[in-house]
Amino acid sequence: MSFKKIGLLALVALAFAIGFFAIIVKKGTPVRSQPPRPQAALEPFDGKLSIQAVDDLRVGGRKIVLCGVAFTKPRSMRAMVTEAARRDYQGLALTCKPVGTGTPCDGNVASKFGDAIVVQCLTSDGTDLAAKLAENGILCGQPAQAGPIYKSCLSGS
Repeated sequence: MSFKKIGLLALVALAFAIGFFAIIVKKGTPVRSQPPRPQAALEPFDGKLSIQAVDDLRVGGRKIVLCGVAFTKPRSMRAMVTEAARRDYQGLALTCKPVGTGTPCDGNVASKFGDAIVVQCLTSDGTDLAAKLAENGILCGQPAQAGPIYKSCLSGS
């Protein structure tokens, strides 16, 4: 190839590159970052308690974690404790308020745990479900989440 042909080919390639770059710059996405999408505010909700397992609770079809309490007993007791919880609490009508809306756990735990909403649930007469479950030995109070409000499973509590 002659220098003339190579020069012409280089000039065409350069023109193509400049045109392509101009198109990219003009049509490209803006460099400034997009504002974060606002998350839907968690609102209190009502429903009936469904106990899949002692550590898998649902209210009105929503998966929940009760703030301030947890199942901390040996795994071998899970089925027996689940059966006791179902016998006494399955189908109970509850109103649940998410953490951050005036629960004992506000400021100590996140509002979600995996795919579950962390909540405090009350019966129609105002009884706190977590307190009832801790009092009956089904779940154990977690002082790091809610202070001494819920009965702990540790001796002397």
